[in-house]
Amino acid sequence: MKKAFLLMAVFMLSFGALNAQNWEKYKAEDLSFIAYYPQEPERTVQKVNTAVGELDMHMIMHAPASGDDNAVYSVIRSDYPEEQFTNADEEYNATVLDGAVNGAVSNVQGKLEFDNKVKFNGYPGRSIKIAIQGGFIYINAYLVENSMFITQVICLTANDENPSIKRFLDSFEIIKTK
Repeated sequence: MKKAFLLMAVFMLSFGALNAQNWEKYKAEDLSFIAYYPQEPERTVQKVNTAVGELDMHMIMHAPASGDDNAVYSVIRSDYPEEQFTNADEEYNATVLDGAVNGAVSNVQGKLEFDNKVKFNGYPGRSIKIAIQGGFIYINAYLVENSMFITQVICLTANDENPSIKRFLDSFEIIKTK
């Protein structure tokens, strides 16, 4: 009887662990990306005033109620006016990405822990970590032609560097749609 109970407990724990690994694929064809979230995210759009005018900021976010290592998983896409990038070179793109990094740090009154230049499918990007009160924000920002894609995970200090951060950030893919 004890063996049967023990086997059942092991089975239930194994099933729970497998179930926890099944993240949901979120495909936004109109925004040209795919990402995997722990649960179905919510989608919103906000108008934001910028130096180049008012932009739509599309946010696809999941904020777990409890039982997760992270407080927020999100993908954000904003499209800049195409004419702003007509003759854009690497230096110009770096300046745009610098602005995104500086804006992110300043908006949360945080401290930049690291800032790495990256390439994503040939597009320029940045991978950063910001220390905030009580936690950290991990951000990957990619400039794809005139569109800025930002993937981010926010975690509490105690949960820093947990595997779900990398799992979410690495799940992001740009898709081409027509």
